Amino acid sequence: MTEFIPGVGAGSLLRSELLVDGRSTRIGAIHQLDYGQAVVLTHDRWKFDAGGLPQFSFLLATAQDVNDPHVDDDEVLLLRVEGTAPLSLERDLHAVREESLRTALSNNQDPAPSVVLDADLDPFTKNRVSFTGVRCKILGTFYEDDVDGEKVLEFGADVDNFYATSTYRVLKPIGDGLATIASYLKPTGRPVERVRIGAVRYSATRRRAKTSKQADAAVEVNIRDFIGNKTALLGMTRMGKSNTAKIIIARTFVVSERQRAAGGHPIGQLIFDPQGEYANPNTQDGTEIAAIGADHVRIFMFGADGTQSHVKPLNINFFSENQIDAVQGLISDTLSGDEAGYVKDFAGTSYANVPGDRSATTHAERARLVLYGALKRAGFTAPANFRAKINISVAFQQKIAAGIARNPFRQSGSAPNFASIAAGDIEDVVDKIVELCDAGDNDATNFTKDIRWKSVEPIFTTRSGNRSVRGYRNLGPLRPFHSPATQNDPAVEIYEELVQGRIVIVDLHVGAEAVTKALSESITRRLLSKQTEVFTSGEEPPHIQVMLEEAHNLFSSDRYKDALDVWVKLAKEASKLNLGMTYATQEVSGVAHQVKANTANWVVAHLNNTTEVRELAKFYDFGAFSDAIISSEDRGYVRLKTLSSPYIVPVQIDRYDVALVNEARAAAGDPALPPNGTAS
Repeated sequence: MTEFIPGVGAGSLLRSELLVDGRSTRIGAIHQLDYGQAVVLTHDRWKFDAGGLPQFSFLLATAQDVNDPHVDDDEVLLLRVEGTAPLSLERDLHAVREESLRTALSNNQDPAPSVVLDADLDPFTKNRVSFTGVRCKILGTFYEDDVDGEKVLEFGADVDNFYATSTYRVLKPIGDGLATIASYLKPTGRPVERVRIGAVRYSATRRRAKTSKQADAAVEVNIRDFIGNKTALLGMTRMGKSNTAKIIIARTFVVSERQRAAGGHPIGQLIFDPQGEYANPNTQDGTEIAAIGADHVRIFMFGADGTQSHVKPLNINFFSENQIDAVQGLISDTLSGDEAGYVKDFAGTSYANVPGDRSATTHAERARLVLYGALKRAGFTAPANFRAKINISVAFQQKIAAGIARNPFRQSGSAPNFASIAAGDIEDVVDKIVELCDAGDNDATNFTKDIRWKSVEPIFTTRSGNRSVRGYRNLGPLRPFHSPATQNDPAVEIYEELVQGRIVIVDLHVGAEAVTKALSESITRRLLSKQTEVFTSGEEPPHIQVMLEEAHNLFSSDRYKDALDVWVKLAKEASKLNLGMTYATQEVSGVAHQVKANTANWVVAHLNNTTEVRELAKFYDFGAFSDAIISSEDRGYVRLKTLSSPYIVPVQIDRYDVALVNEARAAAGDPALPPNGTAS
């Protein structure tokens, strides 16, 4: 049997994976070669037979010497087509073509274009002018290596030697050979779990690829590249970013369930969903992340009434003792525009009970009392039958009751000083306490001496020292956050769901922007706090993935200067806290350079202006694709660079559909959905 390529090791991995018939087809030869660039000599007929040669095609160059089988050529160069290149005799060939046209024009009475331009060339001349040069970038070298006694395919991102150009044959990878190249993963020592994400797509025009059956060479990625790392989804609106995100989310869920089944820790996923496209089906996908199942997906949204166990209210109860941290955070953000010192005092003081410390708990209860008064004054509705607990001496109770001409206190503990006050009486009680304190009453002075009370009182009275402040008058925009029926802080509940390995969708498509923004920050702040708490205790924080839209609003260069900003903290501390982050934006330049510099995975769809493409060109060799990124507006057509892939691959991302939902459900042991994507 004749060697397929003499000089290349017979039966080698290079041959079986890349070079055999059905995995590659001859396209030409090397015309010029150096360490970074190559010019390939090809012919019109060879390009036609190979199914075309679009820009950005991968090509393979391999040396051969039929007279010396021992030549050191067990390497294959990987090339990428970038454009055309002039050949040495091309000017002469153009002159031949021009002369043939002049002759046709002189020899015919009819000077019409069809007569002159379509004149037949003699076969010899026609073949000579059919040669073209293709300019290619050398991406690196495939070679074989022994790892633990097993042959593996290795890739180096450069060239360690080259021969005279006449010794190289050039082939176009197709079918499984192309899939091998597009799905190649660098050995990293990390776990590998290959999943399909799409098919190789070189160009917007795909007619030749489809007719030659070269349009479905699979692109596989290591889904673990996305877990615990930063991933950028870049492109204009409606270019398929959310579809790609859904694929990553569903594939990550499969990994999580397999880890759970093997006795390992599951992976939680937190999705901030400003358009409601992850929680609800849409015309683009026909299904949604929530279709994975109510046991595995939790949706938090405004207006949830509790009739569905997996759909929970996003609102918080501002009068709930166990939600005081969230309340404090929201109020602090809202009051931050007021430059008075009381705002800083309020933000830096805790109003939660302290188990085992009766004194601290007493002062926290008193501070919450004045806060509840401020909320009532700002128009917040207290829960039905709400009563604020308070530790107050009987003598002071009697003094207040006399001042407001009724007794608002009811004993609520084992001793008379443990009392409670109904919501309707709170404002009057706090007003009387402030009045008595201003008058120098000793009981009132002692009652209000703690920093907790003093940091809240200006919100109720709208006085801070000798100056007027807006206080409770600034709290009106927070009313949409409030629900008297909410039992627990959603941020706490969300974190608990994430630790259990569930997908949590925070549906923000209903609600004012200012409200959803503040709530997202509250949830993220809780996430960072809990992960940091675990990390500093010497334990391994649970793995959690966070999905963010409109990242240019969260990670701008100006904002990145603020080390206390919750999104900046997330970007900076995510890795050590086992927080993976997927961020989507159409404004590459709007994301701080530090975030992009630490991004492991890049999915780049259509961008519509040179400013964004120039910024993108600073990373890897995306600059080579600049014109195509601007001109190609096909949904799901991306340039993909992952942590384990050594080069950029042009990909048509698969559609997120019921089949992928069912794969996720199967990993969790749940039955498949019917083709319409809804449970029967």
